Formats: sequence, C-alpha cells, structure tokens
Amino acid sequence: MNSKNISRRQFIKVGGAGFTLSVCPYMTKLKRQEQGNNNETIRIAIIQQETVPGAVDKNRAKAFRFARKVLNRGADIILFHEGLLVGYVENFKELAEEVNGSTTQAFQVLLQGTDALVLYGLTERKNENYYISATLVGGNGVVANYRKTHLWWNAQGLRNETVYYQQGNELVTFNVKGYKSGVMICYDGDFPEMTRAYANLGCTMLFWLNNRGSRGHREVRRLARMNSMIMATSCCCGRNERGEFCRGGTNITDSDGTLISEIWNREGVIYANVVPDKVVEDRKRNPWFRGQRRDLYC
Repeated sequence: MNSKNISRRQFIKVGGAGFTLSVCPYMTKLKRQEQGNNNETIRIAIIQQETVPGAVDKNRAKAFRFARKVLNRGADIILFHEGLLVGYVENFKELAEEVNGSTTQAFQVLLQGTDALVLYGLTERKNENYYISATLVGGNGVVANYRKTHLWWNAQGLRNETVYYQQGNELVTFNVKGYKSGVMICYDGDFPEMTRAYANLGCTMLFWLNNRGSRGHREVRRLARMNSMIMATSCCCGRNERGEFCRGGTNITDSDGTLISEIWNREGVIYANVVPDKVVEDRKRNPWFRGQRRDLYC
C-alpha cells in the first residue's frame, strides 16, 4: 500500500503544471506498489447502516457483524458511512476517538490474516481539536486518515460543522491492491473540483462517505462520467438526531456513469467487482477529461 497527502495549496495546483506529494506518515513503513495489476478485479462492498446517534457501542457492534459477513464474501475493501459511530450529538467530544483508538484497533484485529481494508467514518479527536474523518484500516493498522476539507455551514445546531470541528487541509490517496484511490466526505463532493483533482492525481477509484438524508446515483453519475472514475458512495439510513428519516441511496457507479448497484430505505450490503485498469483507457477517449486545459486553471 502507498498513501499520499496533498496539501490545500497543492490541491489548487492539481490542474496546473505540477506539484510535490508528501508521504502520509502512516505509510512510511509499507512497501510501495506499482499502479495497476493487469486488469485485476477489485471487490468493493458498501454497508448501508442505521446509526443510532451517540450509541457508540451499539453502532460498533452492528458494524462488526456486517464486516465479518462481508469479509466472508471476499471483499477487498469495505466502506461504511460518515460518522459511523457517533453521528451528530451534543456530547460528541466525549465519544470521539483518536485515529488509532479502540475502534481502529478492533478493525485491525478483524482484518489480520487478510489483505482486505476497511474505510469508516470516524469522529476524530486529536488533542483539543475534533475532525470529521475517514480512517482506512488494514491488518497492520492505520493505512491512511482523511479529514473533511469542506465543512457544512448552512445549518442551525450540530450540523453547522464549522462551529464544532476543524477542517482538514489535505487530499489523501492510497492504494487498493495497487490501484490508486481517493476519499472525500459528504459536502466535499458537492465541489466538482474535488473529484477532478483526484482524477488528475491518477486515482481510478474514489470513495465518498456521507451522513445525510440521501446520496443516490443521480448525484454521482455525472462526476463518475466526466472523470472516468469508479465511485463507491456510502450513506446512512434510518432516523437521524432530529428524528428525520434518511433514505440512504448508497451506490457503486462505474467509470462511464453506469449504476452497478444501489440500496435505498433499509440496512444492507451492496457489492461490485470492478476493473480499475480500464479507467486509463477510458480517460483517453473521454472528451471531458482529455480536453482539459490545466495550464489555464491555476
């Protein structure tokens, strides 16, 4: 595995002539893999789970039951939603964990002896700061950690994230069986520059975690098609902290924008076997990707 972070300033320059990447500290001891594995299939599993806001132990136990089931069906990477354990609650500071906290360590134990990965939404605490994060875990521990770079602000109360959380300032990439991938969280994906930036970094897959009323395929297909990007998009379901029903819409979308799998209105798991190698050729024929003038966009 190989993971890289790109600073906010470098993110702005992704469309330009060049930039420098810094290696993620969690990955310095892991062997670098080359991009591409000769049309190898990647098996993605996304779990659409009902999180009870603030019920950390209950949410964690359910997530692990799902994860065990999915591992038995040969998943290479398992995706959960944003804020998996905590959600939006008044006492989130008491419930937040460090990146290498008890939940990450438990996922590590679960994954030992496999090459599989788990990407889950963490309410992260670091010293006196709090982040909405996505933590990638393997059998050897933390592989990468992404902190939400665009915090939602147009809301009252707990979902005015700018009041309670610090924003991240880096894009994060990592490898899934040698294929470069990216990650973003909810509001991040409402900025098409994010998906394009990851595509320009050479990512063939993009994992998008959400905690909102829904995030269905119709909100994903254009991003996938314009960037020739395989997109795995998770969302929660059930009642949120205000008692509102969240329909979910978790989906896996192919690099031409075609829907592969989707789930609505209930808990469950969707799977897809995808071929990231085809993305490189797709981009050569994609007029919305090939026709970029990156020299103009800085």
